[in-house]
Amino acid sequence: MLSPTVLVDRLAVDKPNDVWAKTPATSFQGEAGWEDITFSLLKNAVDATSDFIVRKFGPGETEEVLAYMGINDIRYPFVILGALKAGYRTLSPSPRNSKEGNLALLKTTKCSKFLCSGEFFSHIAKLSTSMPSLQMLQIPTVDELLMPFTPASTTPKGRASYSDHETLIILHTSGTTGLPKPIHIKAGVFSTFETITSIPTPPGRTSTHCSLLLTRLVLSVTPFFHIFGINFLLRALHYQKPIVLLPADKPPTAELILECIVKTKPSALASAPSMIEDICRLPTGLSVLSTLDFVFYGGAPLAEACGNQISEVTSLYNGIGSTEAFFMPTLRLKDPKDWQYFEWNLEAGMVMEPTEENPNLAEAVIKRRPDGKYQFAFWNFPELQEWRTHDLFEEHPTKKGLWKFVGRLDDIIVLSNGEKVNPVAFEKIVDGHPWVQGALMLGAGHFQAGILIEPSKDHQGDDKEEFIDKIWPLIEEANAEYPAYARVWRSTIMLTKPEKPFKRASKGSMMRQATCKLYETEIEQLYKTQEMAVEESDAAGQSNEDVQELVRKTVRSVLGSRAARLTDDANIFQLGADSLQALQLSRILTSSRLKCNAKTVYDNPTVVQLAKAVSASKKDQSPENAVSREERMSAMIYRHSRFPKLVSPPSPPKSPPATFNVLLIGSTGSLGSYILKELLDTPDISQIFCLNRSVSARERQQKSFDDRGLGSISPSRVQYFTGETSAPNFGLEFPHDFASLQQQTDMIIINAWPVNFNSPLEAFEPVIAGTKQCADFSSGSPRKPHIVFISSVASILNWAAVRHIPEDGSEIIIGEDWDPDNSLPAKQGYGESKHVAASILSNALHAGHINSVAVLRVGQLAGAAEKSGVWNRQEWLPSLLKTSTATLHLPSSLPSPIDWVPTDLAARAVVDLSLSSYHRSTTTVQTFNLVNPHTVSWSFLVPGIQEFYSPTRNIKIIPYTDWVDELKRVSATATDEQIEQMPALKLLDFFEGLNKAPAASTGGEEGKQVDVRFATGHAVAKSKAMAGMGVINGRMMRKWMEEWGF
Repeated sequence: MLSPTVLVDRLAVDKPNDVWAKTPATSFQGEAGWEDITFSLLKNAVDATSDFIVRKFGPGETEEVLAYMGINDIRYPFVILGALKAGYRTLSPSPRNSKEGNLALLKTTKCSKFLCSGEFFSHIAKLSTSMPSLQMLQIPTVDELLMPFTPASTTPKGRASYSDHETLIILHTSGTTGLPKPIHIKAGVFSTFETITSIPTPPGRTSTHCSLLLTRLVLSVTPFFHIFGINFLLRALHYQKPIVLLPADKPPTAELILECIVKTKPSALASAPSMIEDICRLPTGLSVLSTLDFVFYGGAPLAEACGNQISEVTSLYNGIGSTEAFFMPTLRLKDPKDWQYFEWNLEAGMVMEPTEENPNLAEAVIKRRPDGKYQFAFWNFPELQEWRTHDLFEEHPTKKGLWKFVGRLDDIIVLSNGEKVNPVAFEKIVDGHPWVQGALMLGAGHFQAGILIEPSKDHQGDDKEEFIDKIWPLIEEANAEYPAYARVWRSTIMLTKPEKPFKRASKGSMMRQATCKLYETEIEQLYKTQEMAVEESDAAGQSNEDVQELVRKTVRSVLGSRAARLTDDANIFQLGADSLQALQLSRILTSSRLKCNAKTVYDNPTVVQLAKAVSASKKDQSPENAVSREERMSAMIYRHSRFPKLVSPPSPPKSPPATFNVLLIGSTGSLGSYILKELLDTPDISQIFCLNRSVSARERQQKSFDDRGLGSISPSRVQYFTGETSAPNFGLEFPHDFASLQQQTDMIIINAWPVNFNSPLEAFEPVIAGTKQCADFSSGSPRKPHIVFISSVASILNWAAVRHIPEDGSEIIIGEDWDPDNSLPAKQGYGESKHVAASILSNALHAGHINSVAVLRVGQLAGAAEKSGVWNRQEWLPSLLKTSTATLHLPSSLPSPIDWVPTDLAARAVVDLSLSSYHRSTTTVQTFNLVNPHTVSWSFLVPGIQEFYSPTRNIKIIPYTDWVDELKRVSATATDEQIEQMPALKLLDFFEGLNKAPAASTGGEEGKQVDVRFATGHAVAKSKAMAGMGVINGRMMRKWMEEWGF
């Protein structure tokens, strides 16, 4: 085939002024908006790039590989084509790959040369520590490559042609099931692409891809390191139809896409579904999309509601493909309402093979046709006669030949809470036991994983408990490899019956769905009864020693593999217990006629404490030697406030530096991600050091940014460290990392804190100790970094109960002054822990140990107001609404006004207040109430909530007290399925507390309603985000409800 670089050279001669691409203007043009990159400019840039590569790396040897990673701008095409001209084949690793993934790609392709844009240089440099032979080079800017270039005698001219089986570029698989694997894209793929528009179609029908390839101008929101992006590079070359690119230095938000459409007037948009869904949520989204000839999406399903809306205003096309098979030719559908379906072009060789497990589902298989003229896959895999896509489809119920994508032929189990479990590794471990013939993991549609085991022939009919005892070590081994939500309890193990062996395929493999169908009744019964290993017993008349033994056995059973480290004084939550296990533990003890709910477990998280608590409940008394909460807080503050005496006066406050280096502790969560984004958007912030417990923080951070539409993270400004503040030297692997941080940091933002309103104060001691170590870190630093502590209004929520209540009934205002009173926090461990930590920092400040500290009391964080990102479904408000959709009852009011703060705006305020409070005081803790300055009543939002659910649910409005009473009634006999459908049951104590303790929310003694609000004047004066914050409104609520999807 003709070399792509020769094609560029010819187009530069034949059509020098024709537009190849429209890109955001740079200083090269010196004007705002978009600039046209003509074929003449493209040739100039390709020649300049190839010349640069040869001068720096030398000419490529036979199919030598050159890696490139950069921001998603037009340098990708420049490098792909320029490298080809220089004799190289470009490998394009995804910036989201792990270090191990990229190293594997480099080693597999024998690549030792890496070109990158400046944003990724430090990212690539870290690879060289594991690959010393790696040569790295930063590519010139777009401006420099577009400058007039005169080829020298050494400038490569490139080959004129390639055989169809030669590699031209290298992409890779996603690596979701292991390390990414390189896929060599052959020249035959390019030549097939060049002729694909001539593919035969039935009379009167057209191909979907013809619309995409031949339309006037496409706005492409696709990365060039992905096959989707390569599609548009080839389109612009072979069909001379230009593309529009987004600004690469800005997050690809829905708002930015709409702006680009308005300004560049493309005829089509090509994007991933998630971005299109974001566009649909914007007020002007559909009207702007209506100006397009069509919208094209691929890579995943599009939300049905969104697709239906778009199909009403413009054509909507659904594409499908893969790195291995490029794209799969389809026909344009006759009925626009069928936009979710595919109709295969027969020339593609697509055969739908029903699965053995479910004949209603079919796998798409590409079968080699005699000439293979329009089949991409077999250029990349010439040895194959068929390519199995592993994609599953369901045929339209009435229109034959139309197929809807329903999932992958992977064995993923989706639990009822949305968590996904890959059962294969677990099953293989259990299969390894000689008594086991087969193992099948359960849990689809249920809240907890289970396992169905087929005993070997010699052990069929064995006693169940003896059998489980024998295989239990392997169950525990498997559990240790899986997250908490995916672990198997002893009570969820089921054995097959001899007369009902596993269903197996002809080749001997287990047929998962068929076996589940065979045991459908037994599986449902298993989840209904939830038999426990600890039998029910009457403990009401037993001695305290017997009760402690019962508690000990019950805890061991519930903890499973984590019970190996259990002692009578060990905190079970620090051993890894979660809310589901706390609920399970309380149920077992309740079944033994002991008074115990989940809060009892949270308040008494050791065997000794829990045994005393439930023993006392038999006599309706309190445990002996109870210590007041104020005393417990005081003791912990004292324990962590032992600061050395000063040998010299404290350093005077410094003037703020020109730029700040910030240590952000806890960056991967919701608020942390938005804080990181705001820091990156702040010109005064130079370097950001992110300290997280996770070893994969970099990958989690980018995923969190992707989920929230926050764009890419500049690797030159962000460094990641794995550790935790409670450990010596923050637990960093290398001591010099700690020393380097201490030398460079100007400000510390402490954002990492367990959010568990049920845990007692003692459960938070590790992070409290970590706060003290942050003070020590600041004290030992030459820069004496300013400390910003993200606290909570829960740290002062008991203020109205212990302060004077106005006799005239006027409102109570909680100020923004620091108050060390230990009676002020809400009566729960979370608020107490925040107060204790802030008190330790206050003591450090007064001791001259640190120079300055700011405490930000954050109120209820809501979902994002302006950006993407789902408000955590496990929090109390989503739990309230999901429960209300199940009970069909919504509370008419809430005990306190709505002063929530959208998380993205809260992050903006955090950065504002962090910078404005920098070294402004050396004697007092600067305190800010970060709550919404404008409140609204819940009743104002209720009609919109009711209307949102009205198409499918008739939700009635009832008083809040009635709503809580209904929860209490259901809680007494709730099944696991009910708990999943009504998650507010897990927060019953919280909702009861809102109603019973108005002192924590509406002020005054119980039963006396007094309005309470938080002063925000100090915060508003120091933060533009706080000053401009608006009231929570119906539009925000609708956005959040749409994102929750229940």
